[in-house]
Amino acid sequence: MIDRRVQAPCPWWVNALDLATLSLLLAGVGVMIWTVPRVWVGFGFLSIRSPWRVLAWAAAVAAVRHLSYRQRALPVRVWNLAAGMSDASAWWRPSSSSHVLSRLDARRSPALRATIASFVSSRAAVLLVGYLAVMAIGYPSYRSWPRLASTEPMNLMAKWDAEWYLAIASEGYQWDGNLRHEAKLAFFPAYPIASRMAGWIVGGPAAGAALVTFTSFFAALIYLFRLAREDLGEDKAGVAVQFLAFGPFAVYYSAIYAESLYLLGAVAAFYYFRRGAWVRASVWGLLVGLTRPNGCLLSAVLLVAIIDQAVRARRTRVAGVPRESRLIPSLFTAAMPTLGLGIYCVFVYFLTGDALHALRLHALWGRGESTFWGMVVAHYQSIHQLGFSGYVANDPTDFINCCAALLVLAAVWPVTRRFGAAYGVFLALNLAVPIASGTMLSLARLTATMFPIFLWLADAVPATRRTPLIAAFATIQGFAAVMFFTWRWLY
Repeated sequence: MIDRRVQAPCPWWVNALDLATLSLLLAGVGVMIWTVPRVWVGFGFLSIRSPWRVLAWAAAVAAVRHLSYRQRALPVRVWNLAAGMSDASAWWRPSSSSHVLSRLDARRSPALRATIASFVSSRAAVLLVGYLAVMAIGYPSYRSWPRLASTEPMNLMAKWDAEWYLAIASEGYQWDGNLRHEAKLAFFPAYPIASRMAGWIVGGPAAGAALVTFTSFFAALIYLFRLAREDLGEDKAGVAVQFLAFGPFAVYYSAIYAESLYLLGAVAAFYYFRRGAWVRASVWGLLVGLTRPNGCLLSAVLLVAIIDQAVRARRTRVAGVPRESRLIPSLFTAAMPTLGLGIYCVFVYFLTGDALHALRLHALWGRGESTFWGMVVAHYQSIHQLGFSGYVANDPTDFINCCAALLVLAAVWPVTRRFGAAYGVFLALNLAVPIASGTMLSLARLTATMFPIFLWLADAVPATRRTPLIAAFATIQGFAAVMFFTWRWLY
C-alpha cells in the first residue's frame, strides 16, 4: 500500500544515510557478481574484494538511520519513489496504451499485488541459500565441475542440465558422431532459443537464460493467480501463488532449466482455453510442445476439457455450450502441443534420419531400462532387505522422488472432483508417463510444474494451517537448494 499522506520532508542527514545505504547495497551486490578492478580515487587506489564487508556496512548504516529516525522507512521511500515516477510519466503516455499500462501497475492490478512479494522473496531466498551453501559446503571432489565465470554468483544457476541448455543456445544442435553433441537433441529447443534471443539483449546466453527463467516464472505466477481467481476468488488465488512459489521443489525456477517456460505455457494455455481465446491458447500450447517432451500431453488434457465441457453443458442444459462453431477451434487448439512435438521431430528427422531419436536419447539417463513393475519390485526388495531407514540412506534422492510422486497420486482424485477432469488428467498423465519408463528420475522436479496441486492446496488447507504448511514447503525447498546448487544428486 502506497502511503500518500502529506509528510514533512526528511532531514538532510536522513537523506544522506539512505543514499549511503543504497549505494553500499548496490556496490556489495555488484562485487558479488562482477570482479571489481582497482580504481584510482585521487588520493590512492580503492579495491573492494569482499562483498560481505560492504553489505555489512550497508546494514549498519541502515540500522543507525532507522534507530535514529524511524519515520518513512527506506523500503517505503523507494517504493513511493517508483510509484511517483510512474505517476509523473503519465502525461506522455499514449492514450491507446493506457489500458495496458494500467494492467501493469502493481497498485491497480490484483495479480501483480499478489505475485510480486511471493516472486521476489522466494527467488531471493533460494538464491541466497544456494550461494551460502556453495560457500560453506562447497562442491564434491570426485570430479571437476563446469564453470561459466570466475565468481560463484554467475555460476550459481548453471547446474546439472543447464550445461546442455547453454550449449544449445551457444552452438545449436549437432549430429557429428560425438555422443556428447548428439545428446543435446534430448533437450527441446524453445528454452535455449529464447535464451539465445534474450542473450542478444543482455549480453550472452547465460544472462539471457537467467532472464528467461525469472521472467517466465513471474508471468506464470500472474497467470496462475488469474486462473485460480476464477474458481477460488482472489484471497485463495493469492494463496495458490504462495504454495507454488514456496513449493518443495520450486528451486528449479531459480536455475537455467526449462521448467519456468513450461509452467508459463501450460498455465497460460489453460487460462486462455477456458476463456475461448483460441489464438492465444494455441500459441501457448505450441510453446509447451516445443519446451519439454511431456508438453505434448497437454493435447490430451485439453481434449478431456472439451469432452468435460460438453458433458456438463448437456447435464445443465446450457444452450450453445459447446457450440459447433467453438468445437473446431477448440480441437485445433488442443492439437497445438502435439504439433509442437511434431515440428521438433521433423527437425530431428532431417538431422538424424530418425524422427524419434530425440525421445530415445532419454535412455542415456536410465529411462526405459526397466518397467514399472520391475521398478516396484526393486523398491520392495530394497525396503525388505535394508529396512525403511536403510532404503532412505542408500538412495535418498530416490526416496525424495517417491514422496513427490505419492503427493501427486494422492491429489489426482480430489483435484478432479474440485476442478474438473482436465486438471486431474493433467496430474495423472504427467505422473504416469515418466513412471512408465521404469524410473523415478526427476519426478520431484516434474511435480513443481503440476500447478493443479497448488490450486487444490489453496482450497483445501484451512486458513489457520496455510502459513505452517508454506513454511514447511519453504524449508524443504531450502534443503533442495543446498543439494542442487552444490552439485549433489538432486535433479
